[in-house]
Amino acid sequence: MLREGLSPRKYQEQIAEVASKVNTLVVLPTGLGKTMIAMLVASRILGEGARSKVVVLAPTRPLVLQHLNAFKAQLELPEGSFVLLTGTVDPGDREVAWLKARVVFATPQTVFNDVKHGRVSLREVALMVFDEAHRSVKDYTYTGLAQAYKESADRPLILGLTASPGATKEKVNEIKRNLFIEKVEARSEESDDVSEYVEETKMETVRVRVPEEYYEVTLRLRELFNEKVKRLLNGGFLRSNKVSKKALLEARATISARLKSAQASGGQRGYIFGAIMNQAQAVTILHAIEVVETQGASPLLKYLEKLRDRPDKGKSASSLIKDPKWLRIEDEALKISAVPHSKIPAMLSIVKTQFSKKEDSRVIVFTQYRDTIEDIVTALGEAGHTASRFVGQSDRTGSKGMDQETQSEALKSFERGEFKVLVSSSIGEEGLHVPDVDLVVFYEAVPSEIRYIQRRGRTGRTREGRVVILLAEGTIDESYYYSTLFKENRMRELVKHADEKPARRRTKAPTLMDFVPGEAA
Repeated sequence: MLREGLSPRKYQEQIAEVASKVNTLVVLPTGLGKTMIAMLVASRILGEGARSKVVVLAPTRPLVLQHLNAFKAQLELPEGSFVLLTGTVDPGDREVAWLKARVVFATPQTVFNDVKHGRVSLREVALMVFDEAHRSVKDYTYTGLAQAYKESADRPLILGLTASPGATKEKVNEIKRNLFIEKVEARSEESDDVSEYVEETKMETVRVRVPEEYYEVTLRLRELFNEKVKRLLNGGFLRSNKVSKKALLEARATISARLKSAQASGGQRGYIFGAIMNQAQAVTILHAIEVVETQGASPLLKYLEKLRDRPDKGKSASSLIKDPKWLRIEDEALKISAVPHSKIPAMLSIVKTQFSKKEDSRVIVFTQYRDTIEDIVTALGEAGHTASRFVGQSDRTGSKGMDQETQSEALKSFERGEFKVLVSSSIGEEGLHVPDVDLVVFYEAVPSEIRYIQRRGRTGRTREGRVVILLAEGTIDESYYYSTLFKENRMRELVKHADEKPARRRTKAPTLMDFVPGEAA
């Protein structure tokens, strides 16, 4: 069933052998062939039964399409055996396509909805592949779909694929429970059977100073933020004046619990409603600080304008934008909006150096802010570099999304060299195979070790790669960077021992009776 001339690596064959028999989570660094392992397992399963189906799931449409093309290129099956199902396909057409297909490629939401409405049956699905399996936590659709598959299929077999399962034992165990994993097959870049295939990726950090022109607006934002924090501290909703976004979210839970208690007892609630407003405003202000310090004055101004123009803004936002102190912040942001962040010239210098060394280089610049993407593309164009954006499908204020066809064409154009710099949001972090990228620039540090690994993994796949992380000194950039390094190291240690204790799914929630001692004999 595999096309002639295809030569899987030994570790891929060994992992596929295991994954063909039991539910398996494969943890493998980016670029080392997780998709090949999925194809090997699928080939075995499809060869065992003429009626069996394989379902390959991925969280985004570009990634689903990528898997479809990879399987089509390497597996020999009759015409019409491969089917792509997304929400854009009519439900009736999906039902017909499902019946004819041998290998289905889909987003989990599409399959889950079709199962829920009785349009498709999972009974004959002999293998379900969960790509980017680290998403199998909390209420993400992977969790419910895995449960439905286990309960419905005649012979369920699950294969989870990820480069980064998470930095805590609880997260790894949750993934194992939710996907009913029986075996973890993990490799690192240093593993004996993998190391010869690993290309070196050089990691660098470039530190820049926040422009002096931003000082006034940053100072005013911090003063207003401290004012809100002080009120929360005085009310006993915060424990320390060193406040992070996480602490503010925890404060929200404390406030909600206090409100519930007051409602039940008939106690005073006015001060609690005040705390709700102060907490929400503190989160908004903290985000504004992060935007100006790590992205720049132009993205800050756009953020402030969106906040003001939102038709559905709540009471806290409506109150905040009328505050005279906030109005002064808007005025300051407008005055400095033309002053670029120091990261812009630093990024341009890094890209210029790359092209001077290798003229046909491919470069990806990652940033998590849509508004910053527009600024980066403009700056690159003015500097003489051909650049294009790569974003998700949803439209934002002042920024139109890219549909599936446009995304696919953008990646093809990038591969063909029609433009040499791809400026991407988080949509490009997860799993997309863009071959031969020479340089990846992180426009900002990211707080997640999973996203850090995914961004880094876009280079060093087939040849030596380079990653440069831009850090604004004295800002949240530095905190995120060091936190992510710590979490990545912790994750590596966890993965080494991930298979030591098989995780079992709890069949029911414990009750008080579970803790009552049994009667003495």
